[in-house]
Amino acid sequence: MDTEDFSKDIDMDAENPQSATVEQLKPENRENDEFGYLKHDGFSSEAFKIEVKNLPKFYGYAEMKKLITSTLTLNASKIKIPRKNSSFAFVCLRSEEDRNQALEVLNGYKWKGKALKAVPANPIKDPLIRKRKHEDVEGQVNENRAKKTAAESSEPLGNVPYEEQLVSKQQIIDEVLAQFKVDLRKADYFQGKSKMSEYVDPALKVLPIVPSPQSTGYRNKCEFSIGKDEAGEIQVGNRVGSYVSGTIYVESTDGLKMPPQKMKDAANLFKKFIVKSGLDSYSPVTCEGHYRQLTIRLHDDDKAMMLIIGIHPQKMTESEKEKFQNDVVKFFTEEDGKSLDVTSLYYEEIEKRRSGQQGNIIKHIYGSTHVHDFIHGLKFRISPSSFFQGNTKAAEKLYQEIIDLAAITPTTTVLDVCCGTGTIGLCCSKYAKEVHGMEIIPQAIEDAKHNAQVNEIKNSHFAVGSADDLIMLMVKNANVKDDESIVAIVDPPRAGLNTKSIQQLRNSKKIERLVYVSCSPRQVIKNFVDLCKNSTKSMKGVPFEPKIARAVDMFPNTNHCELVVLFERKKVEDVEVDGEVKVEEVAKVEVGNGGKNEENVEESTKTVEGADEKEEPAQPDGPN
Repeated sequence: MDTEDFSKDIDMDAENPQSATVEQLKPENRENDEFGYLKHDGFSSEAFKIEVKNLPKFYGYAEMKKLITSTLTLNASKIKIPRKNSSFAFVCLRSEEDRNQALEVLNGYKWKGKALKAVPANPIKDPLIRKRKHEDVEGQVNENRAKKTAAESSEPLGNVPYEEQLVSKQQIIDEVLAQFKVDLRKADYFQGKSKMSEYVDPALKVLPIVPSPQSTGYRNKCEFSIGKDEAGEIQVGNRVGSYVSGTIYVESTDGLKMPPQKMKDAANLFKKFIVKSGLDSYSPVTCEGHYRQLTIRLHDDDKAMMLIIGIHPQKMTESEKEKFQNDVVKFFTEEDGKSLDVTSLYYEEIEKRRSGQQGNIIKHIYGSTHVHDFIHGLKFRISPSSFFQGNTKAAEKLYQEIIDLAAITPTTTVLDVCCGTGTIGLCCSKYAKEVHGMEIIPQAIEDAKHNAQVNEIKNSHFAVGSADDLIMLMVKNANVKDDESIVAIVDPPRAGLNTKSIQQLRNSKKIERLVYVSCSPRQVIKNFVDLCKNSTKSMKGVPFEPKIARAVDMFPNTNHCELVVLFERKKVEDVEVDGEVKVEEVAKVEVGNGGKNEENVEESTKTVEGADEKEEPAQPDGPN
């Protein structure tokens, strides 16, 4: 289930858009209809929305999600909370029947001493159409809508000398760590100190940022949008801006610095195929057209190229789809695209997700089913949907930093949380006693096990499932002797770990060191604080303390970088425990899987929804 911030622009007095006339459904009219996105085929989370009022004074998103989906078993697709501890929230259901059930169940339900109220809520207006209408009212002309180029939008630091980029990123990391310290104070990290002047910063050593070995042409994966530029010509490249900002124009890859030249060549050649095919690009406004996205993976020093052709099938028959796929294969093996030496081709159907749909249809149509790349001398298999660091050469630097900070010895067990295809854990394996990895995406774990086998690594174990369910179970099953310890390596999606996972990390006494890797440091400050704050009723266990922090630039020409932080477990004698919480209660948690072995865990968690992608998300095509 998705979560998102609630837009302040929602018009609660908007007319009901659920019914539409034949005239309104015409594409030329939908272009000016702020609710047109609800009137075409496909599921929208906005269609069956309710507002829940009179919420308690204190609650978290995880608690709200548990109430809605677990306690009340409502079939929700999204929860929107305006701000922390808001007195109201919005819940999107999957059908009219689900919405009616939610209204009936929630009205009068008592939660944390509050009787909840629930009412139907109107959907948000299409941000693109709304902005265009606003600009027309203000007298602005269409040409002024695209204020940035695609390069400026996706590579904001592209014109800044690289050394200056590094200085800027180091400053950003310093600000994040300063905020971390402020939040630690608020969480009573420095217990017993009554004045701000008496606070003493924790001994956190900040090392200088590690530069990327390559600042241009470094991306091994790019998701190029397919659309039209301001002149109406089809382009394969990047959006000038986001849909929410009111821009749908696409520019070619020519001015971009991050993609390698071979990727740009592939994008330009595929444009030729599009024009030749006679099919149009997909319009997020009218929902007509076919071509949506070209995903390119380029690995093994540019020798392995995977292309994933993403289209909206509209009303194509199965025979028409088959012909289209054959035409794609022919173009890249016999015609203009042959010069690229493409090693793998996939066909993907990208539609608005319908109720209950978990993912897009993706089909292998040519060549190998995977591509491979190498890090620290190990060979890694990469599937179409697998997470793999987008900058291979910088990943070598990142993983070395992780290994150095983890201080792994032959008696150390590595707990690889959110392990993806196993890259970090397997790179650590030659230094460690054992590696235990967990990941919520089944295909990634299949790749991790394959990678271990190909590299003849015998001391690794991987399981499919949520970190919330598997951390304590894996710690329990690890062969750790009394004089041995565990180092946890955490590399979660942008939003960080759930509170339950942090609780389990704190409650696992054998975990003495923890290396946290984040691609969005500001978003995980709360995780840092929860790891380090003094023991409370809700956050038991001996806390950690931050020791070393270092940024690694994985994304030159953007404002982003990875942050690696080493945490070490505090000594028990140094810990002031909450009056009702005892240190000896550490590790007394209920294991969510009931003590199942690894094979059963993997089998029982295959229906869990996929985790957030760790790389930067593609720009949305509109409300969903």
